[in-house]
Amino acid sequence: MARNCARPGCNESAAATFNFDGLRRVVWMTFLDETTGRSAGDLCTTHADRLRPPQRWELHDLRAPDAKAPVTLRSLPKPAPSKSKTPLLERAFRAARAG
Repeated sequence: MARNCARPGCNESAAATFNFDGLRRVVWMTFLDETTGRSAGDLCTTHADRLRPPQRWELHDLRAPDAKAPVTLRSLPKPAPSKSKTPLLERAFRAARAG
């Protein structure tokens, strides 16, 4: 079954899919194919090309004209571990005790 563009009023076939990580403020867009599973949304080429993330977010458009297979979120590198040696709440309570 063909997937359609998720934009209201658009009846074009979807050509790309996007997902996002709200904590890291990153949006990834990849090609749509039969193996692409759940996503935040599917878009036609026109709407995919026009997609703009919110301010201070990054857009990683992983579509490439010569790509033979889509890049999936599973193949993206894992986020770097926190450089902090203390948990966030411990630091917050320490700051509150000092004040």
